Amino acid sequence: MSDSVNLESSAPPATASATERADLRPENINDAVIRLAGNSQDGIQSAGAFLARLAGRSDHDVMTYMTIPSTISGGPSIFQVRMGTGEVLSAGDEADFLVAFYQHSYQDHIDFLKEGGVLLYDSDNVEPNLDDKRFVYVGVPITGLTIEALGGTAKDKGKNIFILGLIAKIFHLDVEKLATLIKEKFAGKDESIVNTAIMAFTAGYAYPVGKVLTHQYQFEHKPKTGGRAQITMDGNQALAYGLIAAGVRYGAGYPITPWSSIMEILRREFPKYGGIFVQAEDELGAVSLSLGFSYSGYLAVTGSAGPGISLKSEAIGWASMAEIPIIVCN
Repeated sequence: MSDSVNLESSAPPATASATERADLRPENINDAVIRLAGNSQDGIQSAGAFLARLAGRSDHDVMTYMTIPSTISGGPSIFQVRMGTGEVLSAGDEADFLVAFYQHSYQDHIDFLKEGGVLLYDSDNVEPNLDDKRFVYVGVPITGLTIEALGGTAKDKGKNIFILGLIAKIFHLDVEKLATLIKEKFAGKDESIVNTAIMAFTAGYAYPVGKVLTHQYQFEHKPKTGGRAQITMDGNQALAYGLIAAGVRYGAGYPITPWSSIMEILRREFPKYGGIFVQAEDELGAVSLSLGFSYSGYLAVTGSAGPGISLKSEAIGWASMAEIPIIVCN
């Protein structure tokens, strides 16, 4: 957070009572770095993306950073978002606020929490070292409360939306805008999915924060000048729309994270401009299709990540020797 904010001073003594923790008048801050740490199936990226989009709709600047495991399912994952009043130029080196869903989340990321920062952890799954007095410890039974709010069928689903509601409460975020973002995210899906998400969010927002944290915060509001709408997007979205703006209309790909999100945008947007994007049967087929487009006179794009680029390497090498232009997103 900004230099004027000292979270360390908000650390309650071990014997603090609920009444000693009751002063919840929000403290104005300029920016905050929030790191969400869990597993990929917990929807870490979705929760972080909601915060980033909210920042864009609230005249705040935002920068994000995330890691995606290379496994097909599961694996440790983080999403770090830095929201601020004024210009934000990085996602931050240290976190002011760390959310740990599991023991490994706590152990792997506690060193990235700045001294005096807040560790918000799932007390159903995490046992922190409370003897380490550098941090403020906030234990919330996230898993149990989510199941209680959504019913026994919730299992591990909905924890990300629950924690989103809790963060909204702590930082006095715009609840109506967040609820709108949630509804937009799940638009077109079964109504029960939307209702479940709103229930999880409401349960998190309703949690009595005053019992576990002495401070709440709110971002100073400084309206943007110039009258131009603010756009919030990640690097993949910027790359995809940059390709379209540059006149690229043809391409092919094979899905692999994190290339897939670029591919999905191009597949959706190219037809609007008279173009075509093909999902091929494999990596070699994707690059070969793109080479065919380029050979016929239309500069084309393909892409992949890691092993996918290796599978494309023979065709990419041939394109170089044949002097056929092609755009490859790695």
